[in-house]
Amino acid sequence: MSSFTIRAPPASDIWRKPPSTDIFNAPSTTPSHLQSTAALPSFLSAAVTFKVPYTQQYDQGGILLTFNHPSSPKNKWIKAGIEYYNGTPRLSVVSCDNWADWSVGPLTEDPSGTPWTTVSIQREGDDNGVGFWVYQILSTGEKIPVREICWVYGLDEVDQWDVKVEAMAARPAKGDLGELEVEVKDMSINWKE
Repeated sequence: MSSFTIRAPPASDIWRKPPSTDIFNAPSTTPSHLQSTAALPSFLSAAVTFKVPYTQQYDQGGILLTFNHPSSPKNKWIKAGIEYYNGTPRLSVVSCDNWADWSVGPLTEDPSGTPWTTVSIQREGDDNGVGFWVYQILSTGEKIPVREICWVYGLDEVDQWDVKVEAMAARPAKGDLGELEVEVKDMSINWKE
């Protein structure tokens, strides 16, 4: 177990939208006993179990994968978790190659009634190629598919990219709102040996 809390101040976010919005100031961390960064081809999966005490539009917590290459002027990233949108907590995935795209869907209630949510990003391949799948994992072990992201393994020189895996929190709303405190109960990262 690797429990910890991430505190996100107001006006924190990870978001990139044309023509000029490029925000990457949300707090993120990985427990010191986990290897957080490695070559992209060695990534297998990562999961975080967390809860978000949302009160403001766009309050969010979850998992963040950041992709870096020495010759790339901007990083690329994926964040997945819970985001409070229009008065409802929703599963949220934002994927950013050049610009971000965002998808939201219903949060499946866990049959155990737990307030904790587990989100996983897993490398998966089939006859059509390799990509990342984002899942909500229930306490029963059931994997609820949320989104497939395919652009990552289409990057030029994919074997020269690094990926960093962290838990994250953000409170994009501005003003005197106090910090959002996202509790993380467990986090795991799996790399190829």
